[in-house]
This record gives sequence, structure tokens and C-alpha cells, in this order.
Amino acid sequence: MAESGNEVRYLDHGGVQRRYVLYRPRSLTRPAPVVVMLDGRGGTPWTAMKITGWSRLAEEQGFLVVYPEAMRLHPDQPMHYLTNPQMWDAGSGGSDTDRSPVDDTGFLRAILDDLPAQERIDPRQVYLTGFSNGASMVFRYAVTHPETLAAIAPVSGHFRVPIKQPIPPLPCLMFFGRLDPLSPCEGGEVSLPWGVREHRPSVAHSFQSWLKACGLQPETIQSRHEEGLECFEAGTSRLVIIEDLAHVWPGGHRLLPESIVGPGSNRIDGTREIWAFFRRFQRPVG
Repeated sequence: MAESGNEVRYLDHGGVQRRYVLYRPRSLTRPAPVVVMLDGRGGTPWTAMKITGWSRLAEEQGFLVVYPEAMRLHPDQPMHYLTNPQMWDAGSGGSDTDRSPVDDTGFLRAILDDLPAQERIDPRQVYLTGFSNGASMVFRYAVTHPETLAAIAPVSGHFRVPIKQPIPPLPCLMFFGRLDPLSPCEGGEVSLPWGVREHRPSVAHSFQSWLKACGLQPETIQSRHEEGLECFEAGTSRLVIIEDLAHVWPGGHRLLPESIVGPGSNRIDGTREIWAFFRRFQRPVG
């Protein structure tokens, strides 16, 4: 029987050795649900564990967590958060457009193909979530391989990919912070920590773009207010704007100074909320 805890695994993909970390809890439901967590620019599997608490919740609830590792902007140079961070190739329109070519979508698919050979997973319960640049990568993967996922949950990251043709509606829970200085709710030009200015779309534009990708019309959106939250829903997709949150995982830890990313918020536990959302959905198989 495989041991519990973190296991680093390696994959050769596209002629490049990539790696991911698998967290296996002591008490594991079998066949096991799988949550794949993508960290943001400059993050690692270990920072993703720290900011979100997914491994702690997996220990409690009995599911597997996969933390894929992004590649450096320039793989042949040392990692540096400002000048050569690890980041996902999340689509057009971001500050990663000058990066070396990398097939991150194929890498994530390769992980999901690799897992069943080593773990007894439930293919009906494979979920994808991510933060910031990782959230944008969630969208990119979801529109490319929707058939592999039961639901997604992008946090503080925008929809950046062109819509070629609609996908079958895929359940989605989006979180953004009203106080986010790096992805302001109304969009516009922002100054990023690595010394560039970039145009960010509005949160409403990203939500509407996702709905269009699923073949839904923005006119179907319904809104409501809860204490400290503004919620928008259409079908099985939901956007939650947290009034006192900035560019930080909801209820999680901040890795960068508040002067850069703004304040965190414990109004809701984003990890638990996402897991509760995920558990509602299973992908038809066969």
C-alpha cells in the first residue's frame, strides 16, 4: 500500500522533464476523488499547499491532491520571482506572452493520464482549481479538455483564451476580491510587481467570457447580495466577489507583502467552499 503524505513524481512531456507533487491522505476514499491545484506566478507546489490548505482538507475528507509545477519563463536560467518566475502559459493577453514555448495544457492532461496507472482514482470526480496565473490556466485547460473534468474553481485569475467553439457547460465557481490591486473588479491598467503595466479585463468580462465558452448567454445571469459578498449565477457557474479581500486566496495565507497584493480575508474559507461545490458534481463516464 502506498504511503501517505507528499510524493514527487516526474513526467517526460514534449522532450522536457516535468514534475508534480501528489498528496495522499492517510484515510483515502477509494476510488479517490482528485483535486488538481495550480499556483500563481512565482509559486511552487509547496507554496500552493501553504496558501490554500488543500492537503489539510484532503486529510479530513479523503481525496487526492495534485500540485503540478509550472516551468520558469526561461528554463535555462535560474528561477527569480521578478525576472524569471515559474508560471503557466495561460493564454493570450498576459505578461507571459514572451515566454519560451511550453505545452502546459498537454502537461496537465499527461498528469491525468498518468494517475490511473498508479492510483485508484474516480474518473467521475476530477476537479481543477488555481490561483491568479494558475486560475487563468484552469480556464485554458478547461476549454481544451472539458471531457476530463467534473468542475473547476479559478480564484483571482482571468479568462484569457479565444473561444473557438462552445464546450458542454462545465460547473465553475469563481472567486475575486473587491480590493484586488492586481486584478481590479472593474478592470483597467495595473502596475505589476515585476515592473510592467498590463491591461486587465473586468471580472464581469471574464465571467461572461466563460459563460459564452459554455454556450450560455450573459442575459441569464442572476445576482444577489449576502453579507460581504456579491454573487452572480448562471446555470452551474457562479462568481463570488468578496468585499474585503484583495489578491489573496480566500481564508488562506498571503505570500507577498500586503503592500503588493493587498489584504487577505477570513470571511469565507475558499478551500472548503470550493470542495463543497466540487462534491455536487460528477462527470458522466462511459
